[in-house]
Amino acid sequence: MKVYSLVGPSGTGKSYRALKVSYENDIEYIIDDGILIHKNKIIAGVSAKRASTKMEAVRRAIFEDVVHKNKVKEAIKRNNVDKILVIGTSRRMINIICDRLELGKVHKEISIYDIATKEEIEKAKTSRLQEGIHIVPLPTFEVKRHFSGMFRNPIKLLFKNKNSEVEEVEKTLVRPTFSYLGKYFISERAIIQIIDYEISNLNEDIRVYAIEVSDLSKGIEINIKVGMKYGNLISPSYKIQQNILKSLENMTLLNILAININIVRIYFDK
Repeated sequence: MKVYSLVGPSGTGKSYRALKVSYENDIEYIIDDGILIHKNKIIAGVSAKRASTKMEAVRRAIFEDVVHKNKVKEAIKRNNVDKILVIGTSRRMINIICDRLELGKVHKEISIYDIATKEEIEKAKTSRLQEGIHIVPLPTFEVKRHFSGMFRNPIKLLFKNKNSEVEEVEKTLVRPTFSYLGKYFISERAIIQIIDYEISNLNEDIRVYAIEVSDLSKGIEINIKVGMKYGNLISPSYKIQQNILKSLENMTLLNILAININIVRIYFDK
């Protein structure tokens, strides 16, 4: 296996340039902040950006946890990885990761200072310090599944691959929970109030009996018990789902896994 490393201090734009580096060197696998990325998907690991503290984030990024480490090692072996890009803040960090994942020695080291200008690096540092923004080298659709409830904003870039073909890649801005700006927290009560408001705005005669919100690792699942008028029950149920989905995703950034409408009572016109 050929191991490539991308090294530079925290906040200098390594993850921002990771996909370009991987394309230029024909690398399909990336290790970044505790996760193993293959093309546009996370195939193993847990992101350090989901850690509750900076210390926990560092430990996750260097695969200190045995279970976490073994799952990523197994995925690397299972996929017969021949080239991999490891992103780290120092050579020492890269060596620790390579040792724990049994990747072998680094074949080629790439410094952020060799692929980014001084101005670009300073701009990246400012964004990190002032806004707490991090880059994930994944499209927003994939990030949404793994970073539910976190600030997200996609950026699209165009560049040529090794065959001079134009490639469009998407990366995503996220604000981790350990950001100095504070934790991003949404109460269950606030979610229920949004759901109740959306249902009350529908013209259908719908009575809400209960709203349950289950917080799962990759997002939330919503179960709603309602009463409806006899007749076409599918149309208002679909409207409820669509309205709630749109509002919650726009207002909370949560990943909605399911919205289940349970009709527990049917009313008849007198």
